[in-house]
Amino acid sequence: MNLPETSILNFFNKVLISLQELTKEENTCLIESLVRQCQLVAVGGQIGDYPLIIKQCHHCGLVQIKDDQVAISVLGDQFLKENNQKHFEINESQKQLIVKKIVFHGPWSSYARPILEQFSLNHNRATYELSIVDKPLTTTHETIVHFFIFLGLLYQKDNHLIVVNKKYARLVYELTADRKAVTEQQLERNLMENKKLGAQAEVAVVQFEKERLIKLGNKMQAELVRRISIINEAAGYDVESFDGDSDNIFANRLIEVKASREDKVRFYWTKNERNVAEAKGDTYWIYMLKNFEEGCSNISPIMIQNPNHLIEQQNEYFSMEPCKFLIQAEPNVALKEHTQNELKWYQVG
Repeated sequence: MNLPETSILNFFNKVLISLQELTKEENTCLIESLVRQCQLVAVGGQIGDYPLIIKQCHHCGLVQIKDDQVAISVLGDQFLKENNQKHFEINESQKQLIVKKIVFHGPWSSYARPILEQFSLNHNRATYELSIVDKPLTTTHETIVHFFIFLGLLYQKDNHLIVVNKKYARLVYELTADRKAVTEQQLERNLMENKKLGAQAEVAVVQFEKERLIKLGNKMQAELVRRISIINEAAGYDVESFDGDSDNIFANRLIEVKASREDKVRFYWTKNERNVAEAKGDTYWIYMLKNFEEGCSNISPIMIQNPNHLIEQQNEYFSMEPCKFLIQAEPNVALKEHTQNELKWYQVG
């Protein structure tokens, strides 16, 4: 079913409000009854093509239709809850729901994907954009772009640039990435999208290491913990710290920080990081932060010492895919929990 005109979206509220009124006693009503109810009041002075609009609602998952009966779906209920005032005009909260549930995870994704695959990642803005000078839109694509601009998924900048609303950047990546084959471009998208998150994770790890060393009685070493990544991006690790078992003033724990919003161990490891890990041996660590969000300070990192050896020699813990290196924990990996006063961490192996 084709994308509707933007004006049709306002009729969605009329259909769902009318359906809600008709199904106070029963869960369903006749489609014919719903059409008649909708036609009682004009929306913006217009009488809609309600049989077609109801089909659109069904296609989007807002209503369920069986034979000649129609009922509000779970998504339809959510859509109505975003419209407490019961206005017929679609509001911003409803637009956001449509974008998340119908555009990215519903039937309209088939229209969104071919358009969004043409967008390029802007590293500075941490979102995606399309130059319509470099890549002119066809008439069909232009119509789809204007539809997504109406929903707030896209906006136009400087008359020649179409930009993805930053809050949907991650959903664009998930929609356009090929899950069957991890390509260099997709890895770059993922890495750049999480650049800001990674920087905050490094700050959190620095603070964690300072607290760990202070609790071990090494206040002087705690003061020497630092982010090396802001000085040398090619170092192959992010934080210089100490094991804390001596008074050594030369860093002997070199930490590569990996962070994910997801609840699993899964990260990308560059060739340079792996080479440095091989050269540094037991002094090289990966600290993995699961369920990490911006502003998070209370962390319990999963620590992997000498990961180059561990990943290659003990592959019951990890699987590794080439093209940079995609590292993720295998099921049922045994993690050793360590606690020190209020600090907690997990170690592999």
